[in-house]
Amino acid sequence: MIQLHNLHKRFHDLHVLRGIDLSVEEGTTTVIIGPSGSGKTTLLRCLNLLEVPSEGTLELAGHRLDFRSGQKLRQTDVIALRQQTGMVFQSYNLFPHMTALQNVMEGQITVQKRSKDAAQDKALKLLDKVGLRERADMYPHQLSGGQQQRVGIARAMAMDPKVLLFDEPTSALDPELVGEVLKVMKELADDGMTMVVVTHEMAFARDAADRVVFIDQGVIVEQGPPGDLFERPQQERTRQFLNRLGGRSV
Repeated sequence: MIQLHNLHKRFHDLHVLRGIDLSVEEGTTTVIIGPSGSGKTTLLRCLNLLEVPSEGTLELAGHRLDFRSGQKLRQTDVIALRQQTGMVFQSYNLFPHMTALQNVMEGQITVQKRSKDAAQDKALKLLDKVGLRERADMYPHQLSGGQQQRVGIARAMAMDPKVLLFDEPTSALDPELVGEVLKVMKELADDGMTMVVVTHEMAFARDAADRVVFIDQGVIVEQGPPGDLFERPQQERTRQFLNRLGGRSV
């Protein structure tokens, strides 16, 4: 589903990703963990070309791109790859002048050219899936942060992505609202949705991930099934990171 080979990302003199090799199998959940500034979010953004890698190879759902310094991507290649991914951001990014229903419909109509009736039918089904059908006509300011994030998940799913990408989806939420978002994500994982999740929620990583990837200073230090990585980490840097968390989400 996703293959990264020797992926690098530089911002001028700052070398953020330093030769990432990673495979994500279809129908699995990969959780990326690591300290702040380790390159987690940059890696996630490279997967849908919100950041263009400086070097390396990215293959996603049959679309392969090779990156070289100074190379300019064709817009058709960018669009083709982005159509395979759905992104859920930290800060919801809902259109404030649209209802929850309209937010989930918008991309279907403008990008996928679905009819309004077809888009509405799909949007209502997805809002039902995330537990918000009864709030379809509410505007973002009338919804809690957790509800807004669940609308964001429904909006991403409405585009029929092959992969869902989550960038710290609970970091902007009050603690009591975190659980409702993680519950939806766990249900998606159980349904076999391919997901790549950057998070500090270690409990979610333990319960929902098929593979946990620990990144530090732009390199993958260690990866494996959650039971192995959390209970029997092989690298000292991994042990230090997990010991600092004390087994709790942060």
